[in-house]
Amino acid sequence: MRFAVAVGLLWVGVGLELLAVLGVCVMRDAFDRLHCVSLAGYGALVIAVSILVRESFSLIGDKALLTGALVVLLSPVMLHTTMRSLRIRLYGDWRRGDQDDIAIERTK
Repeated sequence: MRFAVAVGLLWVGVGLELLAVLGVCVMRDAFDRLHCVSLAGYGALVIAVSILVRESFSLIGDKALLTGALVVLLSPVMLHTTMRSLRIRLYGDWRRGDQDDIAIERTK
């Protein structure tokens, strides 16, 4: 029974990862692509829970759960830093100024 649950969770995690990859491939610019990257963290967490179900609370299961939790908790920081560096590269400053329009130019 544990094996079947672990395999099911593994397939759900892989499906979430594939959806994230598909979203990154389909979106037009980097600002839109960053939204799809956040889904990959939850896929990693589901895969880590799958490993935990299979291996129980052992050294491998604990490390998998810790890794999945860190990916989910630290991915917003990584996304924010990436978005800020992209705005600096495109506009010279990360802060939104009064002269900035609401629509962001699409980059190719």
